[in-house]
Amino acid sequence: MDTSALGLPLEYQKLPQYFDAWNINEDTDLKNSIIEKLLKKQKVQSVLDFTCGTGSQVFFLKKRGYSTVGADFSPGLLEIARARASRENLDITFIDGDMRILKVAAFDAVITIFNAIGHLVRGDFEKALCNIHSNLKEGGIYIFDILNLEAMTDESVADLSYFIHKKVGDTQILSTQCSTLDREKGILTCYDTIMLQKNAERPERLHNTFSLQLYTEKELRHMLERNGFEMVDVYDMDGAKFIANESPNILTVARKK
Repeated sequence: MDTSALGLPLEYQKLPQYFDAWNINEDTDLKNSIIEKLLKKQKVQSVLDFTCGTGSQVFFLKKRGYSTVGADFSPGLLEIARARASRENLDITFIDGDMRILKVAAFDAVITIFNAIGHLVRGDFEKALCNIHSNLKEGGIYIFDILNLEAMTDESVADLSYFIHKKVGDTQILSTQCSTLDREKGILTCYDTIMLQKNAERPERLHNTFSLQLYTEKELRHMLERNGFEMVDVYDMDGAKFIANESPNILTVARKK
């Protein structure tokens, strides 16, 4: 996937072995259960996760009776997902592919969770919407989330900053991130510093910068309509009622027209 305009977090390509350390936490199952609740409400049975990473949503849904397929553009992340499926003796297909062009089949639902669409520039998101449309059955559901530009105050942008210390195997990981926001363009830029230390060896320090394209609820509604969808419901990421100038996330349920 060509994401040169926005860049990517290091763990997507260069450090896939640490992806779960950054992205899986005590809130993950709660968020996954909210996605599952929305799918159940729409009577979904088959799900394509077009940005599955190491398979968090895919495994969660598979164990709850859904027919699931995972796809991602990162071979390293898919390797981890396939290894887990083998360990847990689960029959799950994981496909290498780009959500803008990959044709898989016709599903009841497609999901792209945890700001995945934010890694695409606007034009590429519209390409992805067209392709998602073609991977859905008639009346199929697309569920995705993105940070809410309208609610991004200076205080909320500052609150996105974090410091994480975790241990993976024999490696200590220290990760910090701060962000800035170009409101006119809707671009959130993240500045990462990561230090890796194996046992007591000399640590390795890594720096990375990447950006996310943010949207307002109104912008998303218009983009969906242009690409063959109607917006069904909008929530905050915790499943609460969406409030345009307050909710930090836009969790969207859209239907193929």
